[in-house]
Amino acid sequence: RIYADKDRQEAVVRQSDLDWTLIRPAFLKSGPGRGQWREITDWQGQRRMTAIDRCDVAAFVMQELAAHKYGRQAVNLSWEG
Repeated sequence: RIYADKDRQEAVVRQSDLDWTLIRPAFLKSGPGRGQWREITDWQGQRRMTAIDRCDVAAFVMQELAAHKYGRQAVNLSWEG
């Protein structure tokens, strides 16, 4: 049911006229961050996602706000290691 709710919420955002980016971090962990992560927009051929520090998610959000690389897209974040 959690994933069904998430899918419905994302559908509402996708159908809107808003300027949006869906950010889907992998399992979150608390740590200082590593300053590197994997950005995945297409699951084909991708490995399993690994936990990512909250600091790295915050850094990605700030980067995306400035660069607007993933406008009207969903991006999955995972630790790049």
